[in-house]
Amino acid sequence: MSEGEVSGVDLARVALRAAMEQARKNGSGQKTKRKPRTGTTVRRDGREPMGLGAAIGALVTERAWELPSAGATLRERWAAIAPELAGLVVAVGFDADSGRLTVCPESSAWATKARLDQTRVVAAATR
Repeated sequence: MSEGEVSGVDLARVALRAAMEQARKNGSGQKTKRKPRTGTTVRRDGREPMGLGAAIGALVTERAWELPSAGATLRERWAAIAPELAGLVVAVGFDADSGRLTVCPESSAWATKARLDQTRVVAAATR
């Protein structure tokens, strides 16, 4: 072996460097990392969860109710709409601009129960 020849580890380094240069020329070098998605797409086709306020707002729009009277009616009818929640979750307000019914539960457990029953509550409100 002469002085100008490369062998062993040096030969591997030269081969690796040549392969990396060839990859850069071919465009298969390191690729930039994709940014993670920051937003989510929400579909309102009946399969996605919807907040109680949004559901009642959709109900008000669908039925073409006048918002102030619709809110008063919902508050007054709360005991009939949700009898099992009526004593422990109180309907305290209705925002006419957003169509949101505000309820005040006695505890976090009743707030969870109200969230779980929101589909049934909205169905009862539409009757």
